[in-house]
Amino acid sequence: MQTKREENEPLVEPNPPKIFKSVKPPQGLSEDYWLKVTRYHFWYSLAGIVLGLACMLLGVTLFLRGITGSTSWVASIFGMDSSLSDAAPGAILFVVGLFVVFVTRFNVKVRGSKR
Repeated sequence: MQTKREENEPLVEPNPPKIFKSVKPPQGLSEDYWLKVTRYHFWYSLAGIVLGLACMLLGVTLFLRGITGSTSWVASIFGMDSSLSDAAPGAILFVVGLFVVFVTRFNVKVRGSKR
């Protein structure tokens, strides 16, 4: 929704959408639907934890075994920079495992319950 503006006045929406803060679910969906959504989200998170821990354990194993190599990693995502230079493959796998666990973590927020 756009509002009318003067010549030098910037266009500003009165209520900007809050996309990343929360998602309002549509009304009328059954409790069984939300139970299934929560269950699938749990299994997705559990698979992420298992995969992340496997990467981390493999990384620690490679690091402790002394597997060497020269690996560089430079990433810039959403304004954040990450840089690993001349890192062992085990260290890279460990960092990837941490990232997978962080991205797939399970969280449920219930707001405005009227019960």
